[in-house]
Amino acid sequence: MLKHILTSSPTVYSFESHMKKNLSAQISYICKIVAVLVFIAAIDGGHVCHALQSSSSNADLNELDQLIDNAKDIYEKTEANHWRHLDKNLNSIIRIEQLLPGMTYEKEMPYYKNLMGVTSELERAIASQDRIFAMKSANKIMILGARLAEAHNSSIPINVAVIAYCGRKLQILSETENVLDLSDTVAKLHLSWQQLIPLISANGGIKEIKRFAEIMKHLEAAKTPDEYGRLASSVVEQADIIEKMFRK
Repeated sequence: MLKHILTSSPTVYSFESHMKKNLSAQISYICKIVAVLVFIAAIDGGHVCHALQSSSSNADLNELDQLIDNAKDIYEKTEANHWRHLDKNLNSIIRIEQLLPGMTYEKEMPYYKNLMGVTSELERAIASQDRIFAMKSANKIMILGARLAEAHNSSIPINVAVIAYCGRKLQILSETENVLDLSDTVAKLHLSWQQLIPLISANGGIKEIKRFAEIMKHLEAAKTPDEYGRLASSVVEQADIIEKMFRK
């Protein structure tokens, strides 16, 4: 009887209804707070992920820059017939290559596999002190490294690396006296240079454009391996100057 009175009492019913409304309001408020916190965490998490990705990308680019620099050092030393201490450069290249699978996108893997093969060739060329073959291999490593760096949004346009590669190839070919290959390389150089002009212009490199245009004019008129060889050095020098412009 007492239970019936308590449960059927209007006062008790009103009190229970009020409590339920308060509890419902509190739960709704807590849900809103949780939703806001989740949203903020998602934003902050996004920022953290972006920062981590950016930091990782910069680290990858630094490694690739070191790989290119070591290959460049080997190219210049072997060109001058200096064979001492090249093992340090070569070991650095091999060390970086061991890290590359973890930082290379699937579509870039063919460049990585090619790079591994060329490095093996370079190692053999250094062991036998084959100057021309060592220069060729080091030059290939530089362009392959630049291709991989491009995938990590390098600030250096890929065609800067291409014109440097063509310039070094002209240096090598001028010694082998293959005029047909020299002419073909100049054609490829010209194409890459034309694609690069708008980017250099946008960076205020009007002087650089004029200098390189003059070099190209003489290259396209060249007839002998000696003429190509002399101009090739100017191509490589200008490529280095243009690269520094994009690193600013």
